[in-house]
Amino acid sequence: MLFRYSKGQAYARMMGTRPQTLMAFTDSPAGLASFMIDHNLASLAQIVRAFDGHREGLTRQDVVENISLYWLTNTALSAARLYWESKYSVIAAKGVTLPVAVSVFPEEVYQAPRSWAERAYPNLIHYNRVTAGGHFAAWEQPQLFARELWAGFRPLR
Repeated sequence: MLFRYSKGQAYARMMGTRPQTLMAFTDSPAGLASFMIDHNLASLAQIVRAFDGHREGLTRQDVVENISLYWLTNTALSAARLYWESKYSVIAAKGVTLPVAVSVFPEEVYQAPRSWAERAYPNLIHYNRVTAGGHFAAWEQPQLFARELWAGFRPLR
């Protein structure tokens, strides 16, 4: 199988089509670490910067702790199954009438334009483009992510 996928998302294709074949997650902490560190280019670049000593969100300790969490709890495969069990693409959302908040992180794989968010979510209560973070924003930029959660839920208070 060719694991080439648009914009460096081969990881999503692998987990979405054959999650049980990723047994290295449970057989080898090195296999798990390798996949987690290098599963998308933006996250890899940020992890490399963290290991080079740049302080912009992640630290070496953050990376080791995250990998350890998945390894020690043996939850990497069950986490990967989310991609298998998801029936719909997030990008294909439309007409979601629940109140929705959208925060766009600059290193995210898909950066939803406001026009798309308004069409997909007619009850859009918060939209903001933030200055840092990517696919794992809560991990990479926890304070910024928390501020966005507060801002997103503020209209519902």
